[in-house]
Amino acid sequence: MAESTVVSVPRDGSITITNGDATSYVVNYENGDFSYNEDKAERITIFSRGSIVGLRSGNDPIPTLSFTVHLRELMNSSADTLLDFISKTNNSSGATSTGGTGYEPFLVDLVFKTDSIAVGGSSTKVTCSKVLLFASVSEGSPDQIAISGEIYGGTIRAAG
Repeated sequence: MAESTVVSVPRDGSITITNGDATSYVVNYENGDFSYNEDKAERITIFSRGSIVGLRSGNDPIPTLSFTVHLRELMNSSADTLLDFISKTNNSSGATSTGGTGYEPFLVDLVFKTDSIAVGGSSTKVTCSKVLLFASVSEGSPDQIAISGEIYGGTIRAAG
């Protein structure tokens, strides 16, 4: 099958965050600016008297992701908010991490999906596992929550 000729746009995207209890939070009111990187392992260059004679793989990278949403609510004791869901606070205080043994911080899985089937395109997604998310809130028109994350379990690209 040939690569799709339909270009994805922000209207095609969606972000879903899942904790270790399999409870999901669908991110709404996004700016449509999701980004992530898939870096390769650290490169160790082997030299012989200044000339490159080899290349070896070193430490695994820590891939990152980011996106921005419009602020609707900082916290809620009876319903999930984005900040509560990623921080394991208030309504999400009893949530389980996706990290498992060996991972102390609260981690989640995040799926970014782009679906342009309605216009003749495709549906694909990237799943980021064991993600440590951080939030930064700022005032503006409208107020924003900037989310950034470090991916400790890797990424998998697949059909959506």
